[in-house]
Amino acid sequence: MAKRIGTGVLLLLAAIAIAAAPCPAAPRPAARENVPAAAESVPVGYQVLKTRSGSFIIFYPPQFAKMARETGTLLEESSGEIAGELGLESIAVIKVIIASDLKAFETLHGGAIPAWGIAFADVESQVLGINVDLVAREPRRFPTVVRHELSHLLLAQRVGRVRVPTWFMEGLAMMQSGEWDLSDEWRFMTTAGARDLPYLKELDGPFPRSAERAALSYGMSYFAVRKLLDERPGSLMTLTAFIRDTGDFESGFESTFGQTAYDFAGKLYVEVDRRYKTAGTILNAAPYWTAAALFFVAVYLVKRARSRRRLERWEEEEARERRIWY
Repeated sequence: MAKRIGTGVLLLLAAIAIAAAPCPAAPRPAARENVPAAAESVPVGYQVLKTRSGSFIIFYPPQFAKMARETGTLLEESSGEIAGELGLESIAVIKVIIASDLKAFETLHGGAIPAWGIAFADVESQVLGINVDLVAREPRRFPTVVRHELSHLLLAQRVGRVRVPTWFMEGLAMMQSGEWDLSDEWRFMTTAGARDLPYLKELDGPFPRSAERAALSYGMSYFAVRKLLDERPGSLMTLTAFIRDTGDFESGFESTFGQTAYDFAGKLYVEVDRRYKTAGTILNAAPYWTAAALFFVAVYLVKRARSRRRLERWEEEEARERRIWY
C-alpha cells in the first residue's frame, strides 16, 4: 500500500526522471445489492465444497477443483482478520460460485456489473461470484480479489444489512484487501489531471461503468476511508456498531467522528484536489511521458502473464489428479 505522506511529490519526481503517461485501468470487483433469481440457483454440473469452518459453501465446475480449494483456504485465512477489524463475532454462511466462463458469470449477476468486473458480492443474498475468465487476465493477485469481496459481505453482516454508501463499502474493501499500490496512485494522479474529481455524495450509489471514471471513484473512496481510519485508529469497530444500533450510516458516522459525512466530504475533496490535481495536470500536459507509460504497461503485462500461468497450473494439476484417480 502506498505511503500517505509525500506520495504525490515522489510520483512527480519519478515521472520527471523516467517520463510517463496513464496506464490501463485494471478491472475491480463490484458489490451488488440486488441479485437476479439465476444467482439463487447453482449451475447444473457444478460440484460443492464446504470449508472447514462451515461458513463458506463453494460451487465450482469440476475442472476448477484446485481453484475451489485455494479459494476456500483464502476465505478461511482472511475471514478471521477482516471480521475482527469489523467487530463481527460470528460469520453467517456465504455461498461462493466460481463461474465456468464469462457467459455463466453474466448469468449470475444479470448484467448488473460492468464487463470489466472480475467478481461481485451480493450483500443481500450473501453470494460471492468469481469470473474465471478474468481471473486469468487480472493483474491483481487473486487473494486480493477474494479479500475485497469478503470485506463487502462481512461488513453487511456486521451492520445488520443497514445500507452504507458505496464509497465507504468500496474504500473499506480496498483497505482490507491491501490492493492500493503505486500503479493505482499513478493512475489516479494522471486521471485526476484530466477530469473533475467526484464528490463523495456522487458515490453513494453505483459507480460509473466507464473504467476511467470508475478509477477516480474507487480512488476517492479509498482516500476517504484511509483518512478516517488513519486519523482515528480503532474507529471502524465503533462506527459499524453505531450503524448497526442506529440503523443509519449518517447517524453512526457523526457519533463516531464528531462531524457529519457531508462536512468530512468537503474537507476531503479540497485535500485530494490540492494534492493530485496540479501534478496530474502537469503530467497530462507533457508530450514526452511515453516511456513511463510503456513501463507501466510492461508491469501490467507481466502480472497478467503470471495470472494466466496460475490458471493453467490449476487446470494441469486437476487433469493430473483425474488421471491418477482413474
